[in-house]
Amino acid sequence: MLLTNPERRQLQLLEAIRAQQRVEFTELSKLLKWPYVSTQQVYRRLMTNYHAITGKKISKKQLVEQCDLIDQVLTQYLVRHSVAYRCLLAAVREQPKPLLQVGSTTISTRLHPFVDWLKDHHLTYNIRTNELQGDERVIRIFGWQLCEIGNLDLELTDDEAKYMEALDNSLPTKAKKSQSVERYLQVTAIRLAKYKYLTQESQTLPKSKRNELMRFTSLPEKSENIKFNLAEIYWLQYMVTYSPYFVDTHTTKMIRPKERAVLPYLIQLVVKTVITRMQVYRSPLYFEELDEFLMEAIQFAILLRQPAIQLDEPDDLADVPELHKIIGMLTRDIPELRRFGDLIIQELNRYLAPFISQKHVAVSYPIKLDDYTVGVLQQRLMTQFMTIDWRISQAPISSEVATPQFEIIAEPDAPAKNQYYWLPWLSIENNIRLLVQKISRWLQGVTWPAAGTSKVPAMK
Repeated sequence: MLLTNPERRQLQLLEAIRAQQRVEFTELSKLLKWPYVSTQQVYRRLMTNYHAITGKKISKKQLVEQCDLIDQVLTQYLVRHSVAYRCLLAAVREQPKPLLQVGSTTISTRLHPFVDWLKDHHLTYNIRTNELQGDERVIRIFGWQLCEIGNLDLELTDDEAKYMEALDNSLPTKAKKSQSVERYLQVTAIRLAKYKYLTQESQTLPKSKRNELMRFTSLPEKSENIKFNLAEIYWLQYMVTYSPYFVDTHTTKMIRPKERAVLPYLIQLVVKTVITRMQVYRSPLYFEELDEFLMEAIQFAILLRQPAIQLDEPDDLADVPELHKIIGMLTRDIPELRRFGDLIIQELNRYLAPFISQKHVAVSYPIKLDDYTVGVLQQRLMTQFMTIDWRISQAPISSEVATPQFEIIAEPDAPAKNQYYWLPWLSIENNIRLLVQKISRWLQGVTWPAAGTSKVPAMK
């Protein structure tokens, strides 16, 4: 939403160059389906912006070699200089719209998509006055995410710097002071300097959270110029300790029997049930602390009464299969969770999507393959094609008709496209390498059931 079409085309061109590994305008124009001349024009704009950022000129070969870095730097540069970004950042700072070299109609056009987007997150944005209203906690998160996607450190006035110092002293002693946390403190200091405090409604943290946080609270020194109450400190320490934005899954433990209210135990039940029934642990991306991270993410969403804002992610994520059914069953049996059912589904849908395979392939193998070979094969397929659930079993296989099937055969007949003849004179490693190559080619022509919506992953 922050970038215009010409700006997005520069990033699309970079993506195409990364895929082709060279700069050849005829190939790029065919790949992108752009006119040849337009491709050259976008390339020149890309080079101009790179020179403006770095002060250096770059060759085509260097562009290909540094594609990933240039993509990141260019995206941040374009975002920081976009009309919508500058206006919204000024709104977070309680300032009028900055002077821009575009007309008022253009400004309104660029900002209009954010009116509806912010409304969906319970914030009200007035384009004419450049005012942002709503839950102060959400406004601070929104301002912080603007700084993150633009890689921007805010300059503070003297008054704001005093609040920044007080907030810095209020961090938990065990909190890691990252650049991301620093930017969140900057946004919070700016809002507090404008006397924008948390509403009474947003001060309701669980008592167990407040007691735990206050054990390692270091209150700021009293000052006439520093005015905020303990609710600000409660929320700040909760954000950097437990929120899904900053939580350290290696040290944070959700369940402490004598310190938690009833609700977190129910959240634990939900997460454990979902992970078990959907077999999330089968994903190669799964990590041990995912359970605790999801519990904290759900509790955070319940506190804010909406899913965590993610500016760099689309809101219309594809639904994770079976999630509605599992959560629906749990909320029917647990009245305390009933009013949070839709919210829990939204939050889990966002974080679980990368872990859930929406494509399944059944692979059969002959009895001559031992357990070690099958284990190596399964590990290789899981790491090469991460978004596919590989169901490996001895022939013959019993599977749904809709599930694509691949077969490893032991007879030297002419193998079909979905078959691989296991060559007995080759090593296990070479056989698996050739097998994976054939599967990769076969996947390009597979017709997936309607539930599978993601693209076929490329081999690594």
